[in-house]
Amino acid sequence: MRVTGLLDLTSRRGFVGNLAIAALIFATLVEPAKPARADSVDDYIRAQMTRRKIPGLALAVAQRGQVVKLAGYGLASVELEAPVTPDTVFELASVTKQFTATAIMKLVEEGKVVLDEPVSKYLPRTPPTWHAITIRHLLTHTAGLAKLGEDFVALWKDGVRMNYTTEQAFDAATKDAMSFGPGDGWQYSDVGYFLLGMVIERVSGQRYAAFLADHFFTPLGMTSTSVIDQWAVVPHRAPGYTLLNGQLSRIRRDVQFGLTSHYGVLSSVRDLVKWEAALDTASVLSRPSLAAMWTQVTLNDGSRRPYGFGWFVTERRGHRLIDHSGITGTQFSRFPDDHLTVIALTNLGYRLGGEEVDAWGLSQGVAGLYLPGLLLSGVAKEPDPDAARTQRLRAFLERLGRGEDSADALPGLTAALRPNMAEIKRVLGKRIAELRSFTYITTDARGANAERLGVPIREVVHYQMVTASETRYYTFWLTTDGHVADFISYAD
Repeated sequence: MRVTGLLDLTSRRGFVGNLAIAALIFATLVEPAKPARADSVDDYIRAQMTRRKIPGLALAVAQRGQVVKLAGYGLASVELEAPVTPDTVFELASVTKQFTATAIMKLVEEGKVVLDEPVSKYLPRTPPTWHAITIRHLLTHTAGLAKLGEDFVALWKDGVRMNYTTEQAFDAATKDAMSFGPGDGWQYSDVGYFLLGMVIERVSGQRYAAFLADHFFTPLGMTSTSVIDQWAVVPHRAPGYTLLNGQLSRIRRDVQFGLTSHYGVLSSVRDLVKWEAALDTASVLSRPSLAAMWTQVTLNDGSRRPYGFGWFVTERRGHRLIDHSGITGTQFSRFPDDHLTVIALTNLGYRLGGEEVDAWGLSQGVAGLYLPGLLLSGVAKEPDPDAARTQRLRAFLERLGRGEDSADALPGLTAALRPNMAEIKRVLGKRIAELRSFTYITTDARGANAERLGVPIREVVHYQMVTASETRYYTFWLTTDGHVADFISYAD
């Protein structure tokens, strides 16, 4: 997961009813059309893999309902020198959350789950601190549950074990500290999606893996997609890697949870374009349900955060973007108004507490080859009309790189950044220490009713940051008085 400036019983009736869905999806997934930009896409991917030390990558591009690119690059297994193909299976990690959210919405459509009812209605033995938490809070990461890296703490107190039951994980989650009241803030939390998996199992009477297979994977013909089982032999599965002292290393993600609704789907790009077609045609859920999933959450104070149900919901240079990534080096990016989806699965992931890796952003980088002007690397630099503003925004980043609040940030942004300040300081602090230049590129003016996360904004300003080790592009959403409502960076 990457945030913005912040990061078994089957139903024959359900299966038969979904045969028509499978036929519809298959019709859109016959032999892929010849890609219009094959050479530029291939060149971009290969260059980025070399620069970022990514051993293997699978790519899918769907445009206006047609698959225009389906390809593999590099090695699925470095040890065996096995190449990546469109059928290589990767651990999706947090890209799983869209499947969990879709499963919940399927139960909502069936009248078995109500979004604004408390989770305690569906799960017994919830602690008193959870009684105000609703299903919607869990879906949108607004419940106040423990954040990534500080969750399930009781599981690790005696060291990491290889196997944890659902009951053990639930018991540990009940002991985690709450960060804020439900709806008062936003904080990415695996615990919430673990609990949603428990709701799915309790309400449906099926195991999580069986529910997904029955309702999604089997009817859509996603034959290479499953829920992780560390005992299972999975054909074409790519092992995971990370970096250790700058060198490629095994990532060692071998722990088995009894319930993996927060991270556990395995899939290939060939299967995921079938899933994309089901989303695009509203075959898997109704359009109102999909619209609810792709709507930014509103907090108790009326401000918004860029997350819906299992997806980040944002924009890039005026292009609406529905996106999610996974810590294992995966990313699924949808540009719905442009009828473009790009899926990039790699086997280079980040290990919590480990060395920084740079495996994300490639799906949006490829999208930029189809959408002119999307990537700032292709935009000509203009003369800087406001050097004082540039200096102020550079100082804003420098303060964050030291782990400090900035007076130039709106209170809502500051509140969103604080829980993640240690990570921001680690990553941004390194960039600032290596900074060589911070250069103005251009400004996108916004109309009178423009806003970002519920805050009125006047303009969106773009910069290039060059450090000793990389080039990144920073975008700032500014209010009429020059305060920062939000910001994000890209590698392009």
